[in-house]
Amino acid sequence: MLKNIHVSGFSDEISSDFDTQLETVKNLGMSYISIRGVNEKNFSEYSIDELNEYIKPKLDEYNIKVSSIGSPIGKVFIDDEEGFEKQVNLLEKLCEMANILECKYIRMFSFYIPKDKNPEDYKDEVIKKLKIFASIAEKYNIILLHENEKDIYGDIASRCLTIFKEVDSENFKAIFDFANFVQCKEDTKECYKLLKDYIEYYHIKDANQADKENVVCGTGEGKIEEILTDAIRNGYEGFLTMEPHLVIFDSLKDLELEDVHDIIKTDKGLDGESAYALQHKSLVDILKRIEFRLNNFGGENMKEVRFGIVGIGQMGGSHATWLAEGKVKNARLTAVCDVNPEKKEWASEKLPKDVKFFDNYVDMLDSKEIDAVLIATPHYDHPVIAIEALNRDLHTLVEKPAGVYTKKIREMNELAESKPHLTFGMMFNQRTNPLYQKIKEIVANGEIGEIRRTNWIITTWWRPQAYYDTSSWRATWSGEGGGVLANQAPHQLDLWQWICGMPSKVRANLQFGSHRNIVVEDDVTAFVEYPNGATGTFITCTHDILGTDRFEIHGDKGKILVEGSKKVTVKRMKESENELNKRLTFADVANLFRGEGMSDMFDVEEFEIPDQWGTQHVNVMINFTEAILEGTPLLAPGTEGIKGVMLSNAMHLSSWLGKDVELPFNEDLYLSELNKRIEEEAKNKEEVFA
Repeated sequence: MLKNIHVSGFSDEISSDFDTQLETVKNLGMSYISIRGVNEKNFSEYSIDELNEYIKPKLDEYNIKVSSIGSPIGKVFIDDEEGFEKQVNLLEKLCEMANILECKYIRMFSFYIPKDKNPEDYKDEVIKKLKIFASIAEKYNIILLHENEKDIYGDIASRCLTIFKEVDSENFKAIFDFANFVQCKEDTKECYKLLKDYIEYYHIKDANQADKENVVCGTGEGKIEEILTDAIRNGYEGFLTMEPHLVIFDSLKDLELEDVHDIIKTDKGLDGESAYALQHKSLVDILKRIEFRLNNFGGENMKEVRFGIVGIGQMGGSHATWLAEGKVKNARLTAVCDVNPEKKEWASEKLPKDVKFFDNYVDMLDSKEIDAVLIATPHYDHPVIAIEALNRDLHTLVEKPAGVYTKKIREMNELAESKPHLTFGMMFNQRTNPLYQKIKEIVANGEIGEIRRTNWIITTWWRPQAYYDTSSWRATWSGEGGGVLANQAPHQLDLWQWICGMPSKVRANLQFGSHRNIVVEDDVTAFVEYPNGATGTFITCTHDILGTDRFEIHGDKGKILVEGSKKVTVKRMKESENELNKRLTFADVANLFRGEGMSDMFDVEEFEIPDQWGTQHVNVMINFTEAILEGTPLLAPGTEGIKGVMLSNAMHLSSWLGKDVELPFNEDLYLSELNKRIEEEAKNKEEVFA
């Protein structure tokens, strides 16, 4: 673990029972807690005698120290003078208690602002009262840590900055709470830049803006890894205190103005201990990545990533060219590999002279010439080579698809998850397309409500027989592991699930070699069901020369229509369909059928984004490089590659068996059915050449 970085946490989120709290943190290997709730009572409600007689001996018994006191100081309305006077007295006691615990930090806030009032109208009063708090802390040699939080004066970064400049005390510093800034719709990176000179302490809590829901650290929009990387690189030493807020815990109701069920909306199937352990593992994984990053890319002369590419065919050759041309900042192509001897000549002509050529990928992986590998080989080799690369502690970027069958991809993913210090990504270049990013944002924000139906017709993958005849491995079970689902449509399968979520059941009708002389699927019609009861269809083929690309998402509050992956129409209803169904009379419906009033029921937004091909792949490599060097969140984490393959495997299996397939399916059964077709394919080839 990183030197002088200490993991702490609000242990009352584990359990209200103090023994359970301390036992859990000790078992996790932690040495510190932030103390807040003890045996169903806030720490601030205990007397100094109770601290000396029970709490401190209990901490000593478990050999646990206190990083900070999670106090309610500053959580009164700014115009509550009686409440403020009580807090002045309470702070005096808490400072004494902190000294007994040999703890120099007390967490506090900057006062609730009356509802619907302008916080700026209360600035002077806030500063005056905070200065009083700071003067008390100075007397006891304690540092007050102001936590940014919604509903208080210091909710957003600009007002936090005002506080620190105006109070201007060494005894008054900042806690940086990632999730609280996200929930106030602030960009945490910009907040960090504004406040970093005042930050003394970090709260590890993450969230998403769309629903303000707290999520496991590193999986939300808090940019935790990116910010901590910069902070630690620039000398931060101190505490990272977990405040997961993943499950409802006993003392939560005392911390917030709103109902706890509005704060933690979904049941994640966790109890306090398991949620805390999950947050701890995620934070430790983040710190492992930061440590690996700083050890390997921390010096002034170590700010670039050395790339090697396995497979320099059409796609791999393009990646090599883009890297060689310097289109990916802080990345350098140092090696390429291909089993085709002709590619060595291509590399010597097209690539810089210092790029080394290998005809064996293992030799390249062992060469010490690269920090990261990009895999652009035939599909079956993707997880095989990725596993070899990850085992050698190389950052790994895999072209689509992640593999041919989920069982092997799962093996790859499990290895990647066991190496959290490595960056593992997928070349899902369509995720960089601002059109699909915007659609995902609209859906995630609930702007069209709960999804009821999704339909994607993507038949623009026309391929003539001449295309298939260019290579013996094309459109074969043994070479590509499938047809249009394995080769052309993986990007749409990924976008479909990325935006709309994974279905729970698949029923598919696949036509194998129906319009081309091939053995794999060239025509697909699939029907899916989602866990919420919504339905969807996915239609694709390689024999429609006129082609259609039409993606429709229907929700109970609106609809999104994407045409040609360029033009988008979004209709947002002013009332949900459920509400209209309840409210409209038969006469109202008759008017609608006559075309009266329909346009008043929804707003229409249209936008068009030009084709992004060419820049998309480069943008994935830029993002991947930034993830390695800075901890920037990946647009396409490698472990997500299994989802699109799971969909295509389920479609294959459903068509082969002639029945519905529930997800997750029997992976051994799928592999058995696939192998049958590989064997039959080989047998047919033998008969042809006999």
